[in-house]
Amino acid sequence: MLFTRSAVVGVSLVLSAAFLATIDSGAAAVPVSDMWLARALSASVSDRVGLDTLAELDRFAAVTGGNRAAGSPGFELSRGLVTQTLTSAGYRVTEQPVPYQRFVVDAERLTIDGTGVRVLMAQYVPSTPVGGVSGAVAVVDAAGADPTPGCQSGDFPAGPGAVAVVRSGGGCTTAAKATAAAAAGWATLLVYDVSPSPWTVIRRRATGTPLPVGFVSQLDAQRIAQAVGAGTVELRGHDVPDVTVNVLAETTGGSADNVIMAGAHLDSTQDGPGINDNGSSVAALLQTAMRLAPLQHRVTNRVRFAFWGAEELVTIGSIYYIATLPADQLAAISLYLNFEMLASPNFVRFVIDGDDSDHPGTGIPGGPPGSGAVEAVMAQGYQVQRLPFRTADLADIRSDQEPFAAVGVPVGGAFGGVRGIKTAEEAAVFGGTAGQHYDPCYHQPCDSLTDINTGAFGDALRAIAWAVGRFAVYDDDVDAASGRGP
Repeated sequence: MLFTRSAVVGVSLVLSAAFLATIDSGAAAVPVSDMWLARALSASVSDRVGLDTLAELDRFAAVTGGNRAAGSPGFELSRGLVTQTLTSAGYRVTEQPVPYQRFVVDAERLTIDGTGVRVLMAQYVPSTPVGGVSGAVAVVDAAGADPTPGCQSGDFPAGPGAVAVVRSGGGCTTAAKATAAAAAGWATLLVYDVSPSPWTVIRRRATGTPLPVGFVSQLDAQRIAQAVGAGTVELRGHDVPDVTVNVLAETTGGSADNVIMAGAHLDSTQDGPGINDNGSSVAALLQTAMRLAPLQHRVTNRVRFAFWGAEELVTIGSIYYIATLPADQLAAISLYLNFEMLASPNFVRFVIDGDDSDHPGTGIPGGPPGSGAVEAVMAQGYQVQRLPFRTADLADIRSDQEPFAAVGVPVGGAFGGVRGIKTAEEAAVFGGTAGQHYDPCYHQPCDSLTDINTGAFGDALRAIAWAVGRFAVYDDDVDAASGRGP
């Protein structure tokens, strides 16, 4: 659920001293002298240079098979670009090896009535035999009348059958649907989303299933429902032990007892170039780091930039980082800012709502104590540009802030919208199209350089630079977030 509040309008980046002296950070009025780095970074970051980085990431995907997924040549080229850029700028750069299990697809094919249909195999599920399985095909609740389709074995026709197709959701997981299908005698399960972008297919994890699982588009599910003959499906894959990396860079200056972290995941899915998701955030964070580099010895608090590996396999890189960090170093992290999909084509400027005090008793979780102060500074990055924004609760963007929040680190950040549906009110404020996804190309081959909204990218870039600059030098902001103040 998205929480929308009235847009908060501030002032432009050409700020008067009087205004700068009274901006409310969510903690205290901020002296002009403590605004210097936020002003310098937000004024100096370059949209053009950031977009050049996005063009490079897009090229890396194009010349290596269409993606930048963990374990792929496209990821290695992306990693090399980030590491070399940060090292050349004078940062202390570490590449942390991260062991993980990569899922490799060996075969994914589907034919219905002799016609090929695009299918994506779920990650970490059992495989069909070589050559696949053939037989009856059934679409469960094709009319869409059942509110909980496929959650019970009785929802499926009695098998044996080869291919059962069901829509996602309805109050149960894909694994639960697969268990019900297996109990009814079906050999494989295909799942589709009901979507305003009915041509899309999104590959997901589906651990704990008793049978092979794949995904098809809503349009193809409708075509399958009209089929009268048999189907053949082959879904085969296997796990491979592998190692990816987290790229970490920190300033030479600043207190090691107050570490400000800002991060974004470096990998894409295996099904697209990942230029909005999450090249946009990588480019914005890298550009912020480059503008900070000549001033890094002047910061009060140490700044650490993180470019995470294997986030698309469910935050593997950031989970590993937290799990292996010594206790004293973990305690030194004052806050964590995370960025996702900043240039969504049908964007809304979202700031993560880390403060649960503004919706008490609703059951909507906030972040750890101090996250409200992180939210306030992140929001100010848009306020100073006179730009409207909305807040969104933590559950709306499942990403690398979660491992930090789980261990009590205050979190916040920004994103441009994912698979949510844009409301009429949001379209009136931000433009774009109501009733459509914020990014219809999410996890699709079309998530390329031509998919992004360059204006939203530049707005977010300046907001990120502002927030990093504020936290890097102004102790009251950090104390409000970390609880270390008097």
